Amino acid sequence: MNKNKPKDVDDSTFLVAQPPVHLDDAIEMVGFGSFHYYILFICGSLFAAVAISVTSVSFVVPSAQCDFQMTSFHKGILNGASMIGMFTGSFIWGYVADSRGRRYALILSMTMDAVFSIISSVSQIYPVLIFCRLMSGFGVSGATVLYSYLGEFVNTKYREKFLCWMEMFWTGGIILLPCVAWLIIPQTFRIEYGLFLFRSWNLFVIICSLPSILLACLLVRLPESPKFLLAKGKHDETIDCLKYVYRWNHKADDKFPVTTLMLPDCINKQSNGFFNGLYESTVGLFTSKYKFIAIITCIIQFCATTSYYMLMLWFPELMNRFRWYEKTYAGPKNMTNMCEIVSMFKIEPEMTHQKCNDDIDESVYINIVIIGIACIPTSLIVPLFVNRLGLRFFLVVSFFGSGLSAACLYFITSSLENLVLSSTFAALSSMGISLMYCIAVELFPTEYRGMAVSIGSTFGKVGALMGNVIVGVFIDELCAIPILVSCSFLIISGLLVLTLPKTGRTNIQ
Repeated sequence: MNKNKPKDVDDSTFLVAQPPVHLDDAIEMVGFGSFHYYILFICGSLFAAVAISVTSVSFVVPSAQCDFQMTSFHKGILNGASMIGMFTGSFIWGYVADSRGRRYALILSMTMDAVFSIISSVSQIYPVLIFCRLMSGFGVSGATVLYSYLGEFVNTKYREKFLCWMEMFWTGGIILLPCVAWLIIPQTFRIEYGLFLFRSWNLFVIICSLPSILLACLLVRLPESPKFLLAKGKHDETIDCLKYVYRWNHKADDKFPVTTLMLPDCINKQSNGFFNGLYESTVGLFTSKYKFIAIITCIIQFCATTSYYMLMLWFPELMNRFRWYEKTYAGPKNMTNMCEIVSMFKIEPEMTHQKCNDDIDESVYINIVIIGIACIPTSLIVPLFVNRLGLRFFLVVSFFGSGLSAACLYFITSSLENLVLSSTFAALSSMGISLMYCIAVELFPTEYRGMAVSIGSTFGKVGALMGNVIVGVFIDELCAIPILVSCSFLIISGLLVLTLPKTGRTNIQ
């Protein structure tokens, strides 16, 4: 005790000011607890809502074809509208996340998805439906920010495991969607008022949009990412964010032990003008020391997503053609490979004048549920063993394994074989694409993270569009080409993963 201290002066007057603490050390001091499980639930549920929004169009197309008198060409445009929206949106939302905030981008993007989905559910004009699906796709593409938002709250020990659990929520959305569709779409009610018509598929679209708007509202009550706040030089707001998490985890009002944080060497200031900032952010990434990593991740996303959408959108058609083949040729079957069976399926001219049929066979719902359930084992195994084996190991296994599954498709001759390989391919390739978002969070610093993840997603959407074109051109006459392209692209992705730096050993920047 200081004997010269006046009696009326408190000891705290003589305490030395606390030295600045690094943000990663402060995140460690926050602890790990109920807040992190809650934010995983919110982010994971949003990812499930994205899965529902993106894939719901596969049930809307056959259900609404009679209402809008859609030809195959019109169906193709409707399928492509969401993809085009996601292609343009992925690039923009990355900049919004890096300039305005992760939470801000997520709230705005998911609200946009929900609003335009609801409008599309009551649209009575085909061009309006197309525009709404395009804008819904634009909004839902912002969901790639989820990985950055979640990862920046979690310390090194739990980060990779937490990010990998996101795939389980996506799988849950894929399983839930056909169950909801099976419950609602077969209903035969009709609400007509003048030119307005409301049927089961309209209700289905509304129900699919509700999770997005509900979860966007829950996000409003959560704090912004601490790494983003500090990267913007918002020291006091970062401290408040850490205090919020600390109180939630410890369920008490104990004083947070950190009062001063080390500011980053370079504060990321917002540029004047949206397009100028977008340009500077993009150029900044591809002229930084991370440019080669960014190029490699973009190529991987392009190749993997091309392969995934190329075959996933083809599987229902394959199932339909195999059912037709097995019903038409009940006797001995001498087909040697899938392409011979597929090429036999022809739409007879007289069938084009039959009454429009918008019924969906029950087997479609069942098969999609089975494919979703097949993704559960990989969704469980990865987060349980990722700390021991690493993200790169699972990425290589997923891409090489799905590439082998794609190659084996050429030799199948039955619906059962098709379902088994489809499930295997979906589980492995879906896991690989999700893990690419996880590893991107580790590879890039805060100021580039949102843009890097989103540009990779943009290249993926370009690949998805290209995959649709390849299948449409070659499915009838040269179906070996889509199989060869898919297999080759996945092998290339697996080899490129080996060139990426190891992750999970250090704090993210």
